[in-house]
Amino acid sequence: MHTCANCGTQHTDGTICSICKNHYDFPCSGVTESGYRRLGERKNTWRCLKCKGPQDSIQEQLSQILSRLAPLATVVEDIRSIKAEIGDLKNSLELAYQLTGDLSNTVQDLGSRICTVEKVGSEVPALRDEITRLNNELQDRDQWARANNVEIRGIPEKKGENLYDVVSCIGQLYNTSIKKEEINYIARIPTRVLKAERSIIVAFNNRYRKEELIALARKIKKNSLSDLGIRGEGIFYLNDHLTQRNKTLLNKAKSLAKDNNFQYIWVKHCKIMARKSDTSPIFFIKEERDLKKIT
Repeated sequence: MHTCANCGTQHTDGTICSICKNHYDFPCSGVTESGYRRLGERKNTWRCLKCKGPQDSIQEQLSQILSRLAPLATVVEDIRSIKAEIGDLKNSLELAYQLTGDLSNTVQDLGSRICTVEKVGSEVPALRDEITRLNNELQDRDQWARANNVEIRGIPEKKGENLYDVVSCIGQLYNTSIKKEEINYIARIPTRVLKAERSIIVAFNNRYRKEELIALARKIKKNSLSDLGIRGEGIFYLNDHLTQRNKTLLNKAKSLAKDNNFQYIWVKHCKIMARKSDTSPIFFIKEERDLKKIT
């Protein structure tokens, strides 16, 4: 028996989403039983409405916005051309009075084109806001995809290294056993800093396990490499795996906090949070304009 993720009805036969792995009965899945049977091997790539709809909608909206913005370059040139033509018309009216009728029609046409330009220009701010909203939504999805990940920085690289052994040693340091079955993958990721040590990304199967490990790491003020049996006096850091945009926001927030006597800037559940003092309200930093709150 399976429970429908949409209506909660128990059923023995239905669909399963290849993305979220949720079960749905046929009335909630948006596909008939016979249609689902005919999919054959394509059942393995079938997606539910929640996993399929938002992404397709976003792409469609972006395409529409870009197509509406495309004529703007031509519109600007039209404005310049219109201004030049109007200037010429004013100078020519005294010398070509007999052509007043034709010129009047031309002026009316130009006026219509100016109205069109002004109308398009008035839509630009709204289009910019829509692009910003969609970009923020895509950024949120990118961060959500990293919600189960831990980023470990400061571990020296060596040839033939076994990253699971490194993670296992970190678990022992925190008095917890990290099993291979709990991990989806472990890998080092590229860095933008030349010759800098690459961070280790540990993708857990369970978000609660990831949060538990981060909580244990924060109880230790200094995570020393020597505690892992690695030579040197360096330290390593274990944090949420933030997107590059959120890492930049976090660095800017910390810099502003230092200049404006803000006591607390921290990350919890992949969200950047700030608080000026123990009695001040907590607020989130999701985008650039939120940095203005750190004053």
